[in-house]
Amino acid sequence: MKRLNQCIFAILLLALAGCAAMAPRYQGGDTGYRFILHQPVTIPAGRARVYIQDGKVLSGFDSYEVSCSLEVRTLARKARTVKPDTFVVYRIQQFFEEVAAARWRPVQLASLKLTSVFGSGPSDIYRGYHLWLHSDRQPDVLRLTCRGVFAAPWRAYPPTYEEMVETLGKVADLKPATETIPPGRF
Repeated sequence: MKRLNQCIFAILLLALAGCAAMAPRYQGGDTGYRFILHQPVTIPAGRARVYIQDGKVLSGFDSYEVSCSLEVRTLARKARTVKPDTFVVYRIQQFFEEVAAARWRPVQLASLKLTSVFGSGPSDIYRGYHLWLHSDRQPDVLRLTCRGVFAAPWRAYPPTYEEMVETLGKVADLKPATETIPPGRF
């Protein structure tokens, strides 16, 4: 049994390494935006992200408010700190994320008893943006992901630029570049 657990762990480790390799790498692109981190942000051990909401760094977030997460490429056994820096936003990618595909809902059919039906309606989703980041000084920083509120597909919307700036608060800024800034320079 111990050998089986070791094999499963090794396979999962290889799979995670493969997923990190699939992330797009910086190749000099520039969307014209900069993510400017104003304060150190600690990523806890065994985690690859922290959340930012209402101008505070959190370990979780309120699904019904706009939130962002700062993500790194690799998991670590120790906590690590992302230092204040200016990151080039080299790619912006819109996404939607389905959180729960199947729901249990009691449904009355041609009977007097309740029965369960799975997947009887669309699942709630998040819509948002992945902002892929680059800094020569901190290459492990992967991206900033900002999501709108958790809602039914027809009500979900990605956050506006103003909502993203507001949720980042004093922790960070997202600004259009007014000049070409080499990555990693304030």
